[in-house]
Amino acid sequence: MGAILKRPILLGILIGVLLLVLCIFVPIPMYDGIFHYNHELVHIQTEGKVALSYYFGFGLEQVRANGILPTQIALKPIGYALIVLIHIGLPALVAIRFRMSNAKNAYSEASAKEQKIENPPNE
Repeated sequence: MGAILKRPILLGILIGVLLLVLCIFVPIPMYDGIFHYNHELVHIQTEGKVALSYYFGFGLEQVRANGILPTQIALKPIGYALIVLIHIGLPALVAIRFRMSNAKNAYSEASAKEQKIENPPNE
């Protein structure tokens, strides 16, 4: 675990992949979208929360309307923005946070070594 904390970009990628896999296999409706239903000659559009797993067929039973599955699921622009923020922005933020923390610790260690060299202990 300590080795991965030393590589913040790898940590960010790992977190991004874990979030993506979680959202693909577990139906968590959190993105704004539009459901399109076709029943005979009637076409109905409803707005609602979309999960990424709906695109792969997981959890579609939750969005049935009168026993009809949606024929098409589309994201609204805010839905696309949420995908970018959650699946790219959040891992990037974690990676930046760990990178800054590692840089601060390295600076502290270098500063402590420099002070030790400038002020040798009295014997």
